[in-house]
Formats: sequence, structure tokens, C-alpha cells
Amino acid sequence: MIKNLLKRLKKDHLVRDSVYMILSNIYSKGMAYLFYFVTALILGTEGFGILKGLMPLMDTITILFCSGIPPSMARYISQYSERDHTWIFSILFIMIILSTFGALSIFLLRYIVGGGYENIDTSIYLVVGFTVISSSFISWSRGVLQGFLKMKDLSKTWIVEYLFKIPLAVILSIYLGVLGAILSISLSYIFGGFFGFRLLRRYVSMEKLDIINTLIEKRDLIKEVILYSIPIALGTASYRLLNDLDSIVIMSLLGAQDNGIYGYASLISRGVFLFASAVGIPLLPRVAKTRDFKSIKKALLINLVLITPVLLIMFLFPEKVLRIFFGVEDERAVISLKILSISAGFMSSYTVCASALQGLGYGRIPLYILLVGIALNGILNYLLVKKIGIIGGAYGTLVSSILIFTLITIYLKRVYKKCGGGDLNP
Repeated sequence: MIKNLLKRLKKDHLVRDSVYMILSNIYSKGMAYLFYFVTALILGTEGFGILKGLMPLMDTITILFCSGIPPSMARYISQYSERDHTWIFSILFIMIILSTFGALSIFLLRYIVGGGYENIDTSIYLVVGFTVISSSFISWSRGVLQGFLKMKDLSKTWIVEYLFKIPLAVILSIYLGVLGAILSISLSYIFGGFFGFRLLRRYVSMEKLDIINTLIEKRDLIKEVILYSIPIALGTASYRLLNDLDSIVIMSLLGAQDNGIYGYASLISRGVFLFASAVGIPLLPRVAKTRDFKSIKKALLINLVLITPVLLIMFLFPEKVLRIFFGVEDERAVISLKILSISAGFMSSYTVCASALQGLGYGRIPLYILLVGIALNGILNYLLVKKIGIIGGAYGTLVSSILIFTLITIYLKRVYKKCGGGDLNP
């Protein structure tokens, strides 16, 4: 009986694809965390502070100018009835143009945020810009593969990306410092994008490509794809910006050395988000299918069980944790880690709740809550960092994370009461 059930599950494309996506998402988040951890050890405090200051700007620009389009494109590919999908190459052309504008905006941001950012060498900004453009290739290939429902191939692109990224980060960071660390990202994007392109050649005919004429002929479809991508990009960019707004403010006001010290505490506290991702990713499709509120409660409980021991270690023994991992003995880092460990608990629970709301069809609500959190976090960080230094950044992040978790919990309860409790089918 069990064997028959397993055979049926293997044949179920939805179940199989979900497993691929869950594993690849957890893998990519774990490897991204490893990238930061490795570079923190190699670059030293000031170098790591520069990297932690630049990465959120680079990622936010990449998402806003480029990375929102692939999931939108995937939706339209899956719905498009014609066999001719050559219009996707016109989308790639647009993504390259938009990412080029994004790369140029990095230089503008350098002077908008000012302070410590103005002291970073121009060559590093050039590599950051190159990385933004490079991201268009890998994200485009992933969008195409997702649209054709080739989840196994899509998962392979993450594996290939990080197989190159981590070794390159180690080698290039040792010899080129921060510039090498960022260059490893762009090169891994190129290798991963090339691999993804090789995979999608099985599913897309590349004969008689005419990108410009196709762009004109399919302009209505392409316009729809771009417009549909805007809320996706805003939501993803908001979440990314919120996670490291404190680092941006500290880098701007206090400089790379202080941002590096704060970055050690921030990096350790972010480890709990790996548990939240492991719970939240499979929760979304489950809630979307069953609409059972018990699944949400169970997910929150599992998340709490997983993160509590880790958070207790961070809160009770921050000095030892920082000394073991980074050899850091700084009272400001110790206090920051204590505060950020509490904040991480609230944000990991928010991640689970946000996945639940998305599964229930309330995808815009987490975005609105994030925007409120970003505004509050930005104001608090600016005021508190100026007044009490990096510890102010930790307090600002804690207050905003409590507000965000409170707001999303209130809305979840409202949905629960609206549907009568238990089963969320209206």
C-alpha cells in the first residue's frame, strides 16, 4: 500500500515539482548564508562592513530593475497557447536594458546615501554594476524554465550557481578583497545563466530570431508581462531592503568598520531565517490547497521549536558565539547580538505568517505591512544610530520587527474570524 502511494506521488507532477522547489529554495538560502559567513572570515571587519553595506543596495536595485520580470514571464509562458515563444528573447533584451539603467543608478545611490559609501573605491562600484547586469541572464533563464514547468532543471541552476559562487568567493576574496567577493557573484550568475540557457534550448526553438520585430509585434503581451512584474518586484525588494536597512544606515553614518562589527552580530542572528524558510516554503502550497488554519498554527509551533534553542544560545552566550565564529570581542557587537536575536524570532514568525497569507490569496497584505516596517525602521535607525551608534540600529530593527509581526498576526486573526475559524474556505 505504501509502495503504491509512493509511486502515485512520484507520478504527481505537482508534488514532484513542489519537492524540487522546496529543496532548491532551502539549498539556495543556506548557500547564500554560507557566502556571507565565508567572506566575513576572509575580508576582515572593515572589508566585511563594505560588503554588508553594498549587498542590500545591489540586491534591491537588481530586484527592482530586473528580477521581478522572470516570475511574471513564467506566468504568461504557462498560459500562452501558441508554440512560438520567441517573444521571451525580447523580454531578455528589455531585462538587459533595464538592468543597465539599474547598474548606472548604483553610482547615483553612492552619493544619495553618502557618508561611508562615498569612501568606497569606484572600481568596486563598477563590479557591482556589472553584477546587476549579469543577474539578468540567470534570472531570465529561471523564469523561462519555471514557465515551462521544468522545476528539476530550474533547481539545477541554483546548484550550478553556488557550485561556482562559494569557491570563487574564497579564491577571489583572498586575492582581491571586497572587489573579488562581488566579482564571484557576477561570475556565478554568468555561469549559472549559461547553464540555464543550455537547458532551455531543449524546449525553445531559436531559429529565425528577430528580437526587435518580435518586440513590436508582441508589444501588448510584453507590456502585460512588465506591468504584472511591478508588484512582484516591489514586494521582493521591500523584504530585501527591510532585512538590511540597519546596515545601510550604519554604513552611511558610521562607516565600514562599525558596519562590519554590527555585521557579525547581524549575520549570526539571521541564521534562524533558514528554519523559517524550511517551514514557510512548503506551508504556502499546503494552505493554498487545504485552507486549513490548523496548518498555520502547526507551522508557527514548528518554527518556534526549531528557533528557540538557537535564539537562547545567542541571547545567553553572545560573547562566546561571537568569539567562536569570528574572534570578535566587542561589547557593542555583544549587545547588538542579544537584541537582534529577539528581533530574528519575531521576523522568522512573520515569514511563516506571510507565507500563510500568500497561500490564502492575501499576497498584497505582507507587502503593505513591510512598507510600514521599512518606513519605521528607516526613521528609527537614522535617529538611534546617530545617537547611540550601532546598538541603535539593533533597537530600531527590534521595534520595527515587533510592529511587523503584530500587524500580520492581527490580520491573520481577522481572516480567521471572517471565515468562522478552523477551515478557511469561505
